[in-house]
Amino acid sequence: MTDRVTLLALVERVVALKGPDRNVDRAIDPIVGIRVVDEGHPLGTCYYDENHHGVLLPRFSASLDAALALVPDGCNFEVTNTGYRPGATVCGQGVMGIHEGAYASTPALALCAAALRARAELE
Repeated sequence: MTDRVTLLALVERVVALKGPDRNVDRAIDPIVGIRVVDEGHPLGTCYYDENHHGVLLPRFSASLDAALALVPDGCNFEVTNTGYRPGATVCGQGVMGIHEGAYASTPALALCAAALRARAELE
């Protein structure tokens, strides 16, 4: 699990982006249990899930489907476009009491930022 300060610093990186960024995607990997192995593998950099299965690096910053994986279990989400900047909200029901939002340059980035803020509140 990633600590609150790290998550909030990552949110700031996400909202500052103008478009998808693979370095940010790599920084998000540990949050969803993806381990990066970049030394000693014959194929170069490889990514593994918590079950030690090889996986492709998710495109969190480019894809709403990938960004959805960041929304904490038990939370709802909404992605909107106000005409100015895309926004997203992540809300948790019951005892979680989470209600976090973010605006960014793309819908996927807005959902990433809102979901990361929600995860920070759970820390």
